[in-house]
Amino acid sequence: MIAVVSIMVGGMLLGFLVKAKQSVVSANEKLITYAIYLLLFMMGVSIGSNDQIINSLSSLGFLALIISFGAVAGSILTGFVVFRLFFKKD
Repeated sequence: MIAVVSIMVGGMLLGFLVKAKQSVVSANEKLITYAIYLLLFMMGVSIGSNDQIINSLSSLGFLALIISFGAVAGSILTGFVVFRLFFKKD
């Protein structure tokens, strides 16, 4: 856990030092995008190679759909309430 926090703090310090250099910031944004694509691909490979998940995909898929819709509906509702309470000018 200390290693993870140390790496994050080191990244924050490095980001603070190079935030004025736009070329570094734009290159970093591209690297982050490609890293996310790679992580999603590797997660797909991991799920695809797991026989237990593949065999129970029909029941897991419906439950995942219900949870996803609930999460989206809750996020929209919470965003609406926060907007009305804190950001809407009367």
